[in-house]
Amino acid sequence: METNKHIVLIKIGGSLITNKNKPFSLQESNLDVIVNEIAYLFNHAGLKIILGHGSGSFGHTAAAKHQTQNGLDPKNPNQVLGMAQVKEAATRLNQIIIQRFINQNIPAITLHPDSFMFAENKKPIMAFWNNLNHLLYLPVLPVVYGDVIFDKFLTATIFSTEKVLAETAKLLTGQAYQTTIVHCGVTEGVYDANGKTIPVITPDNFNQVKASITGSAGVDITGGMIHKVKTSLELAKLGITSYITDGVTKGSLRRLLLDQDTSKTTIIKV
Repeated sequence: METNKHIVLIKIGGSLITNKNKPFSLQESNLDVIVNEIAYLFNHAGLKIILGHGSGSFGHTAAAKHQTQNGLDPKNPNQVLGMAQVKEAATRLNQIIIQRFINQNIPAITLHPDSFMFAENKKPIMAFWNNLNHLLYLPVLPVVYGDVIFDKFLTATIFSTEKVLAETAKLLTGQAYQTTIVHCGVTEGVYDANGKTIPVITPDNFNQVKASITGSAGVDITGGMIHKVKTSLELAKLGITSYITDGVTKGSLRRLLLDQDTSKTTIIKV
């Protein structure tokens, strides 16, 4: 892929790197594969990468218990403590991932979503992008993740990794970057009713295929696969291409980003 003014936003799904049916547990082998894939691309492919990761059985377990995505009463100490527990769980997984990259001499640096995004009734109303723009000129791997975001009316809510990356992609596109999003999960793309990968999803065929698109396995309070596809279709209207592909198999991600053949679902405008 052309690297001049080209930024790839890679999302590694929570179901890929954690066991969503077992709270606070990792899928160690999957995590090793995807970290190695991204490390290879960082070192050898000449791509500028921004990484986002899901919270899986860490953040989602705590969030499902406290329903932080629906806001909280600041006068309720249990809800406020619950918000802190959700943030701790999401941050704990983030630090595990950061350490895996640092162990491979990759300078991964976290941008915590609550430090640069603010919401109103679950919608982003402002963002402080200076730090991200600064990091784009440094040889580092910026990392974001789904987390609690402070909200003008709800006190707090949760932005999924998809939402954080979507807002980031909009910013970059507005700055004349060619922006691509790759979602790495446990499937080879979006499956149809027969379990076959749907090669392309567009606004024109979405109504035909959406009945076969299911949510995530395990606990997921941010919408699963259907949320991912709908968000990608909104981005497609801005000319942003999204891919959904397998993050389990060694070599799959690098083949996609090096324009080699691999199974995937492409989500585009036309």
